[in-house]
Amino acid sequence: MSKKDKELIEDTQTEITAEGKKEKKKKPCLIIRIFKFFIPWKGDSAGDVIRKLIFIASLAVFIITAVPLLTDVAEMYHDEKISQELNDIYIPDEDPIVIEKAEEEGVPLPSFDKLLEINKDVVGYIRINGTAINYPVVRGENNDDYLNHDIYGNPNRSGTIMMDYRNDIRKNDKSDNYVVYGHNMAIGTFFSGLNDYWRTLYDSYDGASIKMYKEHPTITFNTLYEQSEWKIFAIGLFNTNYNHGEVFDYINKLDFEDAEDFNDYIIDIMDRSDIFTDVDIQYGDDILTLSTCVWPYPDNEYIRLGVFARKVRPGESKEVNVNVAKVNAYVKRWQWVYDYVAKQMGVQSYDWSYSTWDRRKLLSYTKEEADADGYIFQ
Repeated sequence: MSKKDKELIEDTQTEITAEGKKEKKKKPCLIIRIFKFFIPWKGDSAGDVIRKLIFIASLAVFIITAVPLLTDVAEMYHDEKISQELNDIYIPDEDPIVIEKAEEEGVPLPSFDKLLEINKDVVGYIRINGTAINYPVVRGENNDDYLNHDIYGNPNRSGTIMMDYRNDIRKNDKSDNYVVYGHNMAIGTFFSGLNDYWRTLYDSYDGASIKMYKEHPTITFNTLYEQSEWKIFAIGLFNTNYNHGEVFDYINKLDFEDAEDFNDYIIDIMDRSDIFTDVDIQYGDDILTLSTCVWPYPDNEYIRLGVFARKVRPGESKEVNVNVAKVNAYVKRWQWVYDYVAKQMGVQSYDWSYSTWDRRKLLSYTKEEADADGYIFQ
């Protein structure tokens, strides 16, 4: 067979007309063939038409759903790129004289100069080594502006890591409890990394691994005027919906009236903490509270995760004995959880009735207070 004959066979189809003559019929172009495969066409059977209509409807639903989702993800990565560009801008100060001057005289540390040029609302910088949490912290005139604005003031989905607007970082007026908020972003950015503290408490079949806490027991949080390490002592879930039971306002306790007020707050936190650590606490310690959204239970978007730490004291080592940390087997929750657990267990009711935290870790808690509370030191 000649080369010409082969090309003819490959490029044309042959039909025999009524007169017995051969007629060349060209194949439709690729685009038309694709259209004919997916879109109803003249000559299609009823089954083909139905198949193609179902495909078109499914494709439309996919596009309507996927495009906004992909847009959101792209925006999140864009927000993260903007934030991480600031990493190179902030380099902690190392000169002890400069650090002492900033704290004593109330002047911003030089390491914040460039960030303050970008935004005068910058009040600090937070970092948990080995995680994606590595961001400047701002404080606005309220707790809403930076929920959906970046550090440059531009609208965005991810917001900015922010301190509660009621907090004060000045030496003589410093708040007792710094409360810092951040979004839990789906791509693992901003404060989503905090979720691993709670999730890994229960991620082992043969017992609690507490993996995240053991690897990251401390937080670096520097304000404009001081550089500090903080030891995590509690991690807990909190309800914000009164219809679901108790709402414990951990974010609204920024200052303590006295030792008793402080002790009561810490005991309340520890009863609700999923973890007990080797970190002791006492009245006069500075407290750092990190807060973000979390969804460990079905159909419950009102839950918040709180991670609590206290500042390393002067002359104290920042090292933590993580090996003695353990899960609180009898953590205090709220009514929705009790009802949910009771249903899972097949019982009528489930509730919390007593504290299991060793209050010897609360150094400012006296025997007299314990006697008044009916608590017996172990």
